[in-house]
Amino acid sequence: MNSIRKWIGLGTLVLLLPLGACNILDVESPGKITDDSLNDPDAFPSLVYGMSYNLANANDNVEEIQTLLSGEMWHGGSYDWGKIPRGIILPEDVDGAWSWMQQAQWVTDHGVERMQGVLTPEDFGSSALVAEAYLYGGFIDRLIGEVVCEAVIDSAAPQPNTVEFERAKEKFTKAIEIGTAAGLPASDPIILAAYGGRASVTAWLGDWAGAVADAQKVPAEFEFDAILNASANNSNTLAYETHARYEYTLWGTLFADHYGDPRVPWDTVFDEHGAVAVGANGSTPMFQQNKYDNEDDDIPLTHGTEMLVLRAEAALRTDGAAGIGEAIGLLNQARAVYDMSPLSTPGSLDEAWATLRYEREATVFLENRHLWDVRRWYEDTGPAHDNYLVDAADPGQEIRDSCIPISREERNSNPNVP
Repeated sequence: MNSIRKWIGLGTLVLLLPLGACNILDVESPGKITDDSLNDPDAFPSLVYGMSYNLANANDNVEEIQTLLSGEMWHGGSYDWGKIPRGIILPEDVDGAWSWMQQAQWVTDHGVERMQGVLTPEDFGSSALVAEAYLYGGFIDRLIGEVVCEAVIDSAAPQPNTVEFERAKEKFTKAIEIGTAAGLPASDPIILAAYGGRASVTAWLGDWAGAVADAQKVPAEFEFDAILNASANNSNTLAYETHARYEYTLWGTLFADHYGDPRVPWDTVFDEHGAVAVGANGSTPMFQQNKYDNEDDDIPLTHGTEMLVLRAEAALRTDGAAGIGEAIGLLNQARAVYDMSPLSTPGSLDEAWATLRYEREATVFLENRHLWDVRRWYEDTGPAHDNYLVDAADPGQEIRDSCIPISREERNSNPNVP
């Protein structure tokens, strides 16, 4: 699969060819600077770089919680995650992840305000850096909307999580409009990523036709990532915790039954005696994820294959059984990007939805999207409904939590949170 990756925040594009054969621009940290010195257009590249840094760290710090809570991976390690692997999450469990998301949102929102206060309206409305800033703001809003139970914006009172999708949609739209006014071509990564981000939140707001219109603009081979860099102190935690340590495993998950899926790369780890290695807890078999092998591996934010799967879901939602053929055709286009064999056409709508759900889960594996998917599919009362959050073997048990609550620190420090 080919991808276009962006060293975000520096205003410089890097076109990469085959994955695994890529090089990244070396960047030195700008270091500490005074607040007033940021009121200068020459400082805006550093300002936007800070937005990208915080966005990447927010995605990385949410990853462990969402992947355990959603069942994407299983805890086989020594860390005390409380009841999260069982689907029960408490405010004191999420202080770090919540703080990173809030910080990233504040940095992007107030950074854009600063740029708007310094630039003339004409310069602000035609700046590629401003477009880039809005893009990162859209992605952090989407992340928050997809994983939290309630949104708390800039220490205000709690609001429905869908408010974040509305904010994200507005920012993605600004990124497209301002980027276009700045002279960026339709093929520029900022424009394409904004269409991809807007397509997803437009769908979550219920406008599937609008989502399809945006998704169609994103090439199948496109990918836009949150850049992680171990040397800049924002490394990929999952890579470390599953390779340097054995904390998380695919054993016991849906994906353990799908070995060989290139979208969900994993392998069994063996010890020096040839036996299956176990996690840091000393007992759980180690099925090691290989999507992130290195601490510099980036987390995708949007990509063309996700857009094809989104369009497939829209076909099933819009046309029901009559849309099965179109949906499978779109899924097969996405599979072709990974050199996978095509799917056969399901014989029923229920089977088609089961196929769609797996294809979605595999396509966005370990990208911080699965928790939202199990939540929205559980809440859906139509044929999209999925009962993952309730154990079929014990229907009377407590439903698994499907979102991150407002953190303990936020509750203690914010008088607007009851």
